Amino acid sequence: MEPSNGLPFRNEQLKEDDLLGEGISETAKRVLKTMEEHPDLTTLTDLNDHYKPLSSPVSPTTAVAPYDLSDWERTTYYHGISRDPPKLIYRSDFLDNPFPKPVGSHHHLPTKSIHGVFGTPLNPVWRTVGPQICGVLKARNIRFSSIDTARFVTHGEDNKDSLGPIVIWISAPPNTTAKDAHDASQDILAILESNGVKGAVVEWCEGVVVWA
Repeated sequence: MEPSNGLPFRNEQLKEDDLLGEGISETAKRVLKTMEEHPDLTTLTDLNDHYKPLSSPVSPTTAVAPYDLSDWERTTYYHGISRDPPKLIYRSDFLDNPFPKPVGSHHHLPTKSIHGVFGTPLNPVWRTVGPQICGVLKARNIRFSSIDTARFVTHGEDNKDSLGPIVIWISAPPNTTAKDAHDASQDILAILESNGVKGAVVEWCEGVVVWA
């Protein structure tokens, strides 16, 4: 007997797999709708169990924030800038500028080098925005060892180099959270924008705070 619901499964099958009724997740509903619209999708899996964690409310202490980095990006993002490059904590362009992990056994890991910010809109206003950025960190009780400016050159395959945007480069203790860095970065970017510095990025790396 052919199913009457437009899907390649009988209602009894869907009910048995908890894919009918009020308990089904919104994501599973969307997947089933897609399967209904595309009859060539015929594999029934534990959709509800798989997708429910993505749509169900979770505790803020266990949720993975969209700006949390993978261990791979954290440890390789600054590859090449020194013999012992720092680990990345957070960067404000995380969502707009992905840092994909290379695939394959012979992948190329790009290296980076540091370039100055001379001739950029940041130079003439740095004496104004620099103290304001420092004030943001102090107001948020965020410890830091340095606030630098840079542009990073990425050296790709076939000797192809690309010069990145203006970076406000903050060195902070390893226990600095990505959330604290993210929240402070929004204030820093607003300061830069209001002073004519557009398209800049705030990057945070691990550093040791030394008290004088």
